[in-house]
Amino acid sequence: MNSFSKASEGFTLVELLVTVVVASILSGVIITAFISGTLGFQLTNETSELRSEADYLVTSILSEVNRSEFDAVTEVDDTYQFHQLSEPRISSTGMIYREAGYEPISLNLSADSYVPSNPNVLLDNITIQLIEPVYDPRRPNYMTSGLIEIEMNLSLKANPDSIKTFKSSIPF
Repeated sequence: MNSFSKASEGFTLVELLVTVVVASILSGVIITAFISGTLGFQLTNETSELRSEADYLVTSILSEVNRSEFDAVTEVDDTYQFHQLSEPRISSTGMIYREAGYEPISLNLSADSYVPSNPNVLLDNITIQLIEPVYDPRRPNYMTSGLIEIEMNLSLKANPDSIKTFKSSIPF
């Protein structure tokens, strides 16, 4: 009859079970860390893509506003119409005068005026409003300074339920 001695080579069943349990715990920790790192990277990547699109939209608005060289703004039905002072003229007697005051220019700002440049981004909502406007005392409908506040809700087409809100203010 063969008998096993305590000094024989190999693993006991208890040692094997302890090794399997320790390996399972370590692999669970490693897999959890990998998954959370991957999800964190994906969330950072999505936020970065949405932030880039928000920057593009704000830069587009800022560029249009700056190029227009406007002097005043009026609001009609949630649309902002930009105006310039009319060109000064010289009368036959040598007096300098402005014939019309403010004249409209071709720039209008409204929430419907802008669409995303990135086809993967959805523009859920955009709000444009003037904050703390200063009105021309001679023409009380015309705002001559203040802040243009732009708030937009963006999401990715792949995840339309994850909406991020971006807000920016432009002084004028």
